[in-house]
Amino acid sequence: MVKWFDRTPRDVTRQLLRQHRVPVVGDRVLLSDVRPALVPFVGQALGLELELVVKSGRVLDQAPTLAARTELAEVVRMHASRASAFARILEGEGVDPEEAIRPFVESIHQFSSAIEGADWYEQLLAIHVASGLLEDFFVAIVPGLPEQDQDAMLRALRGESAHPHLVRLLREAIDATPRLSDRMAVWGRRLVGDTLLQMYLAVNGLDETGRAVPSQKRLEPAFNDIVASHTRRMDELGLTA
Repeated sequence: MVKWFDRTPRDVTRQLLRQHRVPVVGDRVLLSDVRPALVPFVGQALGLELELVVKSGRVLDQAPTLAARTELAEVVRMHASRASAFARILEGEGVDPEEAIRPFVESIHQFSSAIEGADWYEQLLAIHVASGLLEDFFVAIVPGLPEQDQDAMLRALRGESAHPHLVRLLREAIDATPRLSDRMAVWGRRLVGDTLLQMYLAVNGLDETGRAVPSQKRLEPAFNDIVASHTRRMDELGLTA
């Protein structure tokens, strides 16, 4: 049995980053094989997206220059637009978005606290890393949804991307202060582990106590492609994943 919650986020990250390709053996599960229930799937995605809206707004408020504020205003707008799209999907199913989010409130609060950076630079990287990993993850899961629900989710997930704005801001910050690189690289590795725990929760769901259901499946290999994409994004910034 894989017991991710018995390990620290750093332990999980270290194992995943060690090898990006794992042979298909035993009880390995692929993300495309997961069949999530639509309402909790979209409810968790909406809750996480709203948290990214809040964090992006705080980073915007603390931005050191007008140019950075302009870039971050676009980031806030894009995350808010995606959150609205998720809410519309739930409403189309006759579900109150607030009720769909409710089971995930505590886990999202813990996630938000875990990725709260020590300063503006770490907060900016947290948005970049978490949003990139979560977008890749939810896209990978969408094929398991009922066919009639897939297009709306993919349109929401694959619409406008905040990625270029965040990359420009992070590159400018690192170029202006090269000593940031080592600290940001370490912080980026920590962020991966905490974000992976949210993915694990989405795959296995919640039990009656609100905790993630333990899995009999080998989940780590299923996330390798997602971590590999994250590594490429970090390489784009000149940071070691």
